[in-house]
Amino acid sequence: MAARTVVVSAMGPNDDIAARIFASIAALPLHEQADAIHALIGSALKQMPLETIHEIRAEIRGQFSDDIPIVRSTLDLIDGQLALREIAGAAIWR
Repeated sequence: MAARTVVVSAMGPNDDIAARIFASIAALPLHEQADAIHALIGSALKQMPLETIHEIRAEIRGQFSDDIPIVRSTLDLIDGQLALREIAGAAIWR
């Protein structure tokens, strides 16, 4: 029996979904892309644990200059979500 070669793809099912989402956003007119990115991120932030949000914020700050408008506005969005959670305390905030 011949040996089989198994090829493992670096892109899993979740990456494929992410790639399709980003391709859809990239297909939008430039002036609509930021709103679409913010809508996507804003929805995801509401579901994330607090520590994950802090990690994502730190990663964005570490990889991108906050002089870039979309980066600055995304950091503002994240900061807003963090502030809402702080204000809400133990209350249901979603």
